[in-house]
Amino acid sequence: MRLRLVSDAGFMKGDLVSVKSMPGNERFCIIGFKTNERNEPVAVLKALFNDTYIIEKPVSELRTLLIKGLL
Repeated sequence: MRLRLVSDAGFMKGDLVSVKSMPGNERFCIIGFKTNERNEPVAVLKALFNDTYIIEKPVSELRTLLIKGLL
């Protein structure tokens, strides 16, 4: 197993994150990326404990849960 230090700017598919504008107890897994109409990166997020809750948020709104020991 290889450890990877994660900065808020370098997210990858599979990373565990929270959204800055949402309650801190809502946690998500990144399942994909796309760009919006302004050509900005947007992450497609699936809630960790709700199989039907999938949202899209700008990458700039994400906060990593890895490395910091929040999970």
